[in-house]
Amino acid sequence: MSDFETHQFDVVVIGAGGAGLRAAIEATRAGASVAVVCKSMLGKAHTVMAEGGAAAALANADPRDSWQTHFRDTMKGGKYLNDWRMAEIHARESPDRIRELEQWGAIFDRTPDGMTNQRNFGGHTYPRLAHIGDATGLELIRTLQQRGIHSGMEVFME
Repeated sequence: MSDFETHQFDVVVIGAGGAGLRAAIEATRAGASVAVVCKSMLGKAHTVMAEGGAAAALANADPRDSWQTHFRDTMKGGKYLNDWRMAEIHARESPDRIRELEQWGAIFDRTPDGMTNQRNFGGHTYPRLAHIGDATGLELIRTLQQRGIHSGMEVFME
């Protein structure tokens, strides 16, 4: 019996945290065969420890919120040392990513009128953290794992 296995994939993602799983999902969506390699059990990545929420200018808590305000808050919070292009992409795209996670099954806390609840945190001008109680990271990993497995990625755990 051999001490190793050989596999052929178009894309190999190292790490099964939120970023790794999201990258794997996008690669499978593009038609690639994808392997995800993680150093422990799937679902044990550091993302599960994220409690606060995910920042997105959904404007549910305050209609004045916008991606531009989110961008300014992000740049200010980073003492203007951030890569402004990445901060702008994050601010522009985060509302769509939250809605995408909801379509994939993430269950964010809701306001009485059924909108995604948003709370304030850190240097945000307006409440913009979409959250699942204090277990946001756990729900995000659960959602991304389920979507990733159903999209056809293969997982290899060390």
